[in-house]
Amino acid sequence: MNATPQTRTLRSGTNTLEVSAVCFGIMNLGVQLGKNESYALLDRYFEAGGRFFDTANNYGSWTEDTLGTQAGDSERMLGSWLADRGVADEVVVATKSGAGKLEQDRPLRGDGPTNFEGLSEKTVRTELAGSLERLGLSKVGVYYGHVDDRRLPVTEIADTFSALVEEGLVTIPGLSNTATWRLAVAREHSRRAGRPEFGVWQQEHSIYWPRPGLSTMTVVDTEGIDYAAQEPDLTIATYSPNQRGQLVRPWLATLPPYDHPGSVERLRLVHRIAHELGVTANQVALAWHIAGPVSQMDRPAGSDRASLEELPPRRAAMLPVIGASSVEQLEESLGALAVTLSDEHRAALDAA
Repeated sequence: MNATPQTRTLRSGTNTLEVSAVCFGIMNLGVQLGKNESYALLDRYFEAGGRFFDTANNYGSWTEDTLGTQAGDSERMLGSWLADRGVADEVVVATKSGAGKLEQDRPLRGDGPTNFEGLSEKTVRTELAGSLERLGLSKVGVYYGHVDDRRLPVTEIADTFSALVEEGLVTIPGLSNTATWRLAVAREHSRRAGRPEFGVWQQEHSIYWPRPGLSTMTVVDTEGIDYAAQEPDLTIATYSPNQRGQLVRPWLATLPPYDHPGSVERLRLVHRIAHELGVTANQVALAWHIAGPVSQMDRPAGSDRASLEELPPRRAAMLPVIGASSVEQLEESLGALAVTLSDEHRAALDAA
């Protein structure tokens, strides 16, 4: 089946997987949301045609002390829903390992010391087995290395994930929170070996660009867009596409990496386009994500659109991962699938 505006085709080697153009990230389901609330969200996404869910082995770790949750609770909730609804064969599940606790008596945190379990072959295999049990599945559609493990050569990590595909446990391998150069090295290594390469790269990305000169392995930068735009078999799955809620809750402060004059101008542009189309700013931003940002090498300078007129710009294949804590929030985000950005709107957003 060919991909449509409502779907995307993920690729790795000879494997292909058709998924929804908007993925539902369920980090809070089973963690901050109970069964009834979680089922209502899962049901509504499914009823709307959504078939692609994103979770991880460590979701629940951050709220062990405050909410009494535990790692894997998000997977358990999804597994329960899949079994109760009998739709496991109709959906694609993505999950992750690598960012769970290494030492159980120490906290899990995103900055040093992180206490991440890492991506050794033993850890990845052990955690995948646990995820499959919690989800009630025999294989997953997408399996990510959640956070790059700089203690290991990235080629070793690539070999581990290629083996999981070859053994039929995973369809498409992916990396998350990884620098562009590490991803490129891993993919080239797998290609030369004739093995399945990482086909999905999950990074933080929104309508804002990070502060110039910012160095981080978690955010899609201009180099990452340029690389992905030249790799037609690579899809970027973006988390926090609404800038961690700011596009739907404008009173929130802009995060430091994005707090610069360029973000102010881009936000004004998003709101202007939203007003012209009669939709929300979040829906405009998501529609831009779904269209895929243009390679920075193809962006017009200032008001010069000649390059867009002479040759269609190369766009990175992009797929937003949305979150929601209510059905109303979910429906607002899914409304982006009905938003059509004109060539002029897309060019303005690309050039901003």
